[in-house]
Amino acid sequence: MKNLMITWTDIFYATGDFFEWIFKGMRVLGHGPNVIIWILIAFILGYWTVRLMKYKKQAAQNNTVE
Repeated sequence: MKNLMITWTDIFYATGDFFEWIFKGMRVLGHGPNVIIWILIAFILGYWTVRLMKYKKQAAQNNTVE
């Protein structure tokens, strides 16, 4: 049976190859993921603002702390 020996060099080269593969994919995607994240953040901030206005209105109706 052959002895399997993994060296630090093997680990570093494998990590480098993996990141090269990932960055090639990112280059193909371009700014698409950035735009999706911007839209998601804008939606979440808008949703949270609407919820805060709702809570503030309820607090004013119930005479509780905002």
